[in-house]
Formats: sequence, C-alpha cells, structure tokens
Amino acid sequence: MPEQQNIPEGATGLTPVSRKSLLIVDDERAIRDVFQRVAAYGLPDCRVDVAVNGAEAVEFFRAVHHAVILMDLAMPVMNGQEAFAEISDICKSEGWEMPAVIFCTGFDPPDGIREVVRQNSRHCVLLKPVDHDTLLEELASRVQ
Repeated sequence: MPEQQNIPEGATGLTPVSRKSLLIVDDERAIRDVFQRVAAYGLPDCRVDVAVNGAEAVEFFRAVHHAVILMDLAMPVMNGQEAFAEISDICKSEGWEMPAVIFCTGFDPPDGIREVVRQNSRHCVLLKPVDHDTLLEELASRVQ
C-alpha cells in the first residue's frame, strides 16, 4: 500500500484537486444511480462523474483530478484498493494533491484499507447499505 500524503490546508508545491468534483465508482448500476442522485440533490454545485470499475476510475481521475472519490472495493477489472494505489502513485509522480477517498463496501474492508483510513482522516470507510444522510454528510465535508 502506498504511503499517504497528509496535505495541510493551503499547502504549496502540489497541484490542488478540482474543487467541487466527485467521482462515484461502483460496478452495480443501481448503487451508482442512487449515489449519483443523492450527490446531485445534496451537492447541486458539484461536478459528479461516474465510473463502473477501478480502471475507468483511474482514467477519469487522470482527466479531472477529482476532490473526492466514492469508491466500492469489490469490482471487476480493477478493485477499489488497486485503483486507490494507482491514484496515489499518479498523485506522487505528478505532484498532485491526493483526493479524499470514501471507500463504500458491503464487506469487511481489508487491513490495507483500514490502515489508509487510520493514517489519513480525509479517507473513510462506509458500510453498505449506507444511509443517504450519512453519505451526504461524508461527501459534503470533503468536497469543499
């Protein structure tokens, strides 16, 4: 698991994330649709992109450099933990600010993800099914 960046507010030297931008990553269409509707309703000024797997998420992130990524862990093609590692590597190599990542899963998260969240409070884990108010609260606190 890549080492995490703790970036203080107003830090210099790193290209900042695209403020007010969110990337939703989940292989289940119904979940993506619900998350997208919750975000659109609760964060009307926020750009919301959607990816169906980790590989697609990495490509979206390269193009937009989202402030927040809401990511499932169990997905085909590239899982959430692998996508997180790729995104972390991109941020390090490009000198980009690391986005806040909200891992959303129906399973017990692996130790590597628990450690990521423990090391950086900008990241968190939400267990599915997640309450809409909780989801919106976690998103809104990170999208700013």
